[in-house]
Amino acid sequence: MWKNMIDKNLIVIDPDVKNKKDLFEGLVNHVYNHDYIKNQKKFLQALNKRENMANTELMPGIALPHARCNVVEKLFMCIVIFKDGIEYENPEMGPARIIFFFGCSEDQNKEYLQLLAQSNRLLKKEKFCEELLKSKTKDDVINILEKYDEKELKESDGKNYLMILTLNESNVESEVMNAMVEVGITNASILDAVSMAKKLAYEVPVFAGLSYMAQGKSKHSNVIFAHVENKDVAHQLADLLKENGIDLDKKGVGFIQIIKVDDSIGNFEEDIDL
Repeated sequence: MWKNMIDKNLIVIDPDVKNKKDLFEGLVNHVYNHDYIKNQKKFLQALNKRENMANTELMPGIALPHARCNVVEKLFMCIVIFKDGIEYENPEMGPARIIFFFGCSEDQNKEYLQLLAQSNRLLKKEKFCEELLKSKTKDDVINILEKYDEKELKESDGKNYLMILTLNESNVESEVMNAMVEVGITNASILDAVSMAKKLAYEVPVFAGLSYMAQGKSKHSNVIFAHVENKDVAHQLADLLKENGIDLDKKGVGFIQIIKVDDSIGNFEEDIDL
């Protein structure tokens, strides 16, 4: 996804700012000067409003400030790298050294979520962050982004499918949802469930004490239903999950099913208020 939108002008290394307030004001002016937003004041208000909801330094030294606003001309990602970091008003996370700054218009919600999800996943990788912090030029940063960019997501094949993901390890639900958003799935329904094997082990007296209980596994599972427009999306999701240590080929982890849908009624998309 990055390959289609990287703008060298939006890569900044060691800017002369001392704190979060200066950073936000400087970034807003910067994207305005490069024609990504129409109104600095309104976008800065949207950015601060989102930040007041929760601090966006989500990992030690890494922040993802973002806002959706109707003054944005087109989706953008601005990358800022600090050698020593700046105060980001989140003492538990320490000085912020890598900033991924996003903005989108009101009608780019899905692409926006995908970009956030991809960035969130890769910024959890220590090697990726180490390479970014060693960057000395904008070209260095671009080369790293292209190196870690995934294959292009498949477009609709003109058909409709129901994807059913049965997830027996409910403790990885957040990683699974992040991966789903990254492959373009934002319309899923998630149900709490219990697999038959766990039901037997925990609740049927004659089987009580079997393998699931012995291994101390959670009783709960998830079943996730989602509309997809290309069945290859399921394979892309499985590959992404495997990269994150969730291998559906291993017994007991989970599985995906794809069912062709002949017809559907109503609008399956649900807007997410960011």
